[in-house]
Amino acid sequence: MQNWRKYRNFRRYKNADGSYTYIITVDGEKVEVSKELYREYASASRKMEYMEHDLKRDRVLQDADGKAVLDGNGQPVELPEREVSLDKLIDEDWDYPSFEPSPEDVAFAFGDLEHEELRRCIALLTDDEQALIHALFFEDMTEEAYAEAQGITRQGVNKRKLKILKKIKSLWGKGC
Repeated sequence: MQNWRKYRNFRRYKNADGSYTYIITVDGEKVEVSKELYREYASASRKMEYMEHDLKRDRVLQDADGKAVLDGNGQPVELPEREVSLDKLIDEDWDYPSFEPSPEDVAFAFGDLEHEELRRCIALLTDDEQALIHALFFEDMTEEAYAEAQGITRQGVNKRKLKILKKIKSLWGKGC
């Protein structure tokens, strides 16, 4: 990592008059670019280097000279990795058993009771309120489509929906 400047494909050269020329090598060809573009490219390059190398595993502790620090057995002292991906966990067969029931189990166990209570609460709404809830939640209609069909604004539909949902929550709390 110490010689990273040797391998980068962007350079800044100082001109005789004290100004700088910024060069990025693209497909083997050197291209002069603006200072702003050079800075963005250098920043993105460093971010990519960080993501590809610095976060990865098998990193070792280094001294001030950049040499690996060895343990009592003469082996490099390994640093813990900073990146753990879902793919890595799956590849290594990690398993995190949960004592909580899965969402599927909850839905199967209580679904009928909750659906029945929800139906009772919706039945207490006005016809217009029921139509809006049915269209948005049971027919998967968008707020925009419903607004266009009713000749009102999408914001108006959203406000009505939020008001109706609060009403359903209040009814649900009272046991419908």
